[in-house]
Amino acid sequence: MEPVPSPDQVAYSLKRYLSIKSAYSPEFSPDGRRLAYLSDVTGVPQIWMTGLAGPRTPQQMTLEDERVGFLSFAPKSERIAFGIDSGGGERFQIRMLESGGDTVVRLTDEPNVIHSWGDWSPDENAIAFSSNARSQEFFDIYVQDLDDLSREMVYRYDGNTYPVTWSPDGSKILLEVTHAPFNHDLYLLEVDDKSADLLTPHSGDAAFYSPTFDESGRFVYCVTDKDREFSAIARIDVASHELEFLYAEDWDVEGLSATNDKKTFAFTVNEGGASRLMLWDVPSNLQRELPLPEGLVGGLDWSNDGGKLAFSLSSSSANSDVWVFELEDRNSLRGGLSRVTTSSTCGIPASSFVEPELIKTRSFDELEVPSFLYRPKAGPRFPLIVLLHGGPESQFRPGFSPLIQFFLKLGFGVLATNFRGSTGYGRRYTHLDDVRGRMDTVKDAEFALRHVLERYPVDRRKVAAWGGSYGGFMVLACLYSNPGLWAAGVDIVGISNFVTFLKNTGPWRRKLRIAEYGDPEADRDFLESISPNNNALHITSPLFIIHGTNDPRVPIGEAEQIAETLKRHGREAHLMRFDDEGHGLIKLKNRIAGYSAAVEFLMQHVSE
Repeated sequence: MEPVPSPDQVAYSLKRYLSIKSAYSPEFSPDGRRLAYLSDVTGVPQIWMTGLAGPRTPQQMTLEDERVGFLSFAPKSERIAFGIDSGGGERFQIRMLESGGDTVVRLTDEPNVIHSWGDWSPDENAIAFSSNARSQEFFDIYVQDLDDLSREMVYRYDGNTYPVTWSPDGSKILLEVTHAPFNHDLYLLEVDDKSADLLTPHSGDAAFYSPTFDESGRFVYCVTDKDREFSAIARIDVASHELEFLYAEDWDVEGLSATNDKKTFAFTVNEGGASRLMLWDVPSNLQRELPLPEGLVGGLDWSNDGGKLAFSLSSSSANSDVWVFELEDRNSLRGGLSRVTTSSTCGIPASSFVEPELIKTRSFDELEVPSFLYRPKAGPRFPLIVLLHGGPESQFRPGFSPLIQFFLKLGFGVLATNFRGSTGYGRRYTHLDDVRGRMDTVKDAEFALRHVLERYPVDRRKVAAWGGSYGGFMVLACLYSNPGLWAAGVDIVGISNFVTFLKNTGPWRRKLRIAEYGDPEADRDFLESISPNNNALHITSPLFIIHGTNDPRVPIGEAEQIAETLKRHGREAHLMRFDDEGHGLIKLKNRIAGYSAAVEFLMQHVSE
């Protein structure tokens, strides 16, 4: 086999691939003539604005050095609320653009506090948000007056609660309470007397997503998996709490968004990782799938008049951009589709990007496990990178990844496996890895790899594992559980010891993570037995580690201890710290520095 070319020999550099731009999270202006959205043109996500008529000349609205995490256009005025991070610590502060962007108002200014956006009040005199100002462990609900900026705690809760939206008359706030990753409740809070009514009594786990009121305030529409394998659209009677399912498939429904008059809904269906964008006329019960290129759809937002729907669209071969569907006939749900943004590929031809192949394998217990395999265009045999996603309550979906495309250009194949515990394949599949099933995910990854090694022209001596967060744990666990399979590993912000991780992760996250991984007291022996740091003697492959100093989710101590332990055993381990990053690399300069070093490491250990 010919050696994999070095990064210097590739026609387009890693820096150029990582500089490919994206646009997402669109929000209509009140008059529906403009769109605000997030774009990483400057190297960190910022707010941009473009008109929808005539020449489209995007204007940058925020000039921050740190990432903007969310934006919300006020429904009636020229104000935009947004969240700004600091050093990757995820302690977002809420700001507000006024006067067309000339004025920035600091609505919150508590650097050690996390603020989660809720909604504008119907009269736009106030906003609702949650924060853990009272205690790092808990999130309470606040209402802030936008005239004098005074705020009031309207709901105190010793757990995780978030405001979703106000009732149409402004007297109530719909709250989401998170008990566990897939166990939620919706409450209706009376703003005046602070009483809260539970809308979703249930036994067992049930999640409730994207809730929205109907026009009268008598009903709440939402997406839920209550008593179901896959999530579906339901309607809750506010008075009786009766829940009625209205739309369901044998795939998860996602991202429900309604017009102001609640007569037309948009939502997506996650079919094996790809999105189908659906429109639904509620009065006639007419449903229609929009004819879109295959890919991932997100960020659904309707214009105030209900005539236009904005969303982001990406695929393995197309970076994320903002699109608009304009309804020409609401009765038939027919209309026209237009692309609003054209994010740069930095001169790299889209024709060079590779789409994956869906493969399905049987694991050790005959469970069917889906994976996406990307094959390089050149070379009869190729080295392979096994990409392990985080979460674990997540799913590898074939959206655009400049890093994957660069690997392919280097001549690597990429295998991305949705091992048990992944979302998108039903409730049972998602819970198969809970606590004692943890190492079964590693077996799934190994079985998928062996399947590919047997059927595709992969060089067995040149297989590397790459993953972030929970995927970082998966990298370490794969390396120690079956050392002979792996030539190298790259661990990004990964967990190396479940006991220390659960002790040191952000206090507001600990209860939710215990529900997934196990109790550090009751399950301590088991958690210690599977932790990579306690099995490091079995890791023989060289390891490269990337971690942000400000990581609130997986503290940097997880990286430090596995690096130190491996070196003590005489193993090769490299730790690259980033002092201005948290849970992953956000800033372009850091992505270039970190991933360039990791690719050079792979070149040394996998390509030769």
